[in-house]
Amino acid sequence: MTSAFAWYVIFAVTLQWLLRLFGAFWIFGGFLVFQEARQAIFIDDALEALTQEPEDRLVSRFLLLGSILTILSGACLVLASRWVFLPLSLLILSQMVYFALQRQRYQRAQTAEEREAALVSPETVNAFKVCWVVALASGLGWVMGALR
Repeated sequence: MTSAFAWYVIFAVTLQWLLRLFGAFWIFGGFLVFQEARQAIFIDDALEALTQEPEDRLVSRFLLLGSILTILSGACLVLASRWVFLPLSLLILSQMVYFALQRQRYQRAQTAEEREAALVSPETVNAFKVCWVVALASGLGWVMGALR
């Protein structure tokens, strides 16, 4: 019985440190996405100034929201906090809303250019999958006591 408990503790501590390490990686990635969002907003502003027509800011807004939620979830993971579920759930929910909005835009698109602009990038789909894996790993960590 004690060796089983020892393995349980080793697994829980290892999972906690893996989640912390991934959290640090995710904070870094969140800052990269934040930079990308700032660039997208700058480009939207520049195009509006040149064309005098409003730009569709859906992508830049979701990039900004996603970057902030990614940084927050990464910070919660680094701290091994069960509060990670709040920003992580909001991140997953925001991605689902983004996918639905892009699907609607694609169905309403009249030109090939509009259809191309409404496609969801493979990176975004991969990020969505990673969020689910992190949520499952965090759930396991919470059950095992690795998250406080």
